[in-house]
Amino acid sequence: MTTHTETDAERIARRYPGSRTPRWLWLVAVAAILAVGVPWLIWTATYGANPAISAKIVSFSVTSDQTIDVRVTTQRPDPARPAVCTLTAQAVTYDTVGQYVLELPPGSEELEHHDVTIRTFKRPTSVKIEGCTPR
Repeated sequence: MTTHTETDAERIARRYPGSRTPRWLWLVAVAAILAVGVPWLIWTATYGANPAISAKIVSFSVTSDQTIDVRVTTQRPDPARPAVCTLTAQAVTYDTVGQYVLELPPGSEELEHHDVTIRTFKRPTSVKIEGCTPR
């Protein structure tokens, strides 16, 4: 059984001093972060959950060393609003070897299918959607 003396307590206090920052300052900092962070999180979640346009590559087929056929499905909650999507073809080394800008004029259908042929300067192996934006 070990007993701790006052000397031990002083030695421990010198080795592990108390915090220099007052506790109330930490509470104010946490409250400020929460006051800004929670509304920002709610805003980004609602904005990101309802995009103006979304697109998905349904299928693609490499037809030659210079072309790749792509089927893209787009969804616009407001089909009367025009939009544009950028598709990028990539080589086996992940180099961009071709690009296609898909113009979506105002329409009446919310869900549309598009068949696109992307011309490339090198054999493509995959295709991706760089992004879609409303106009």
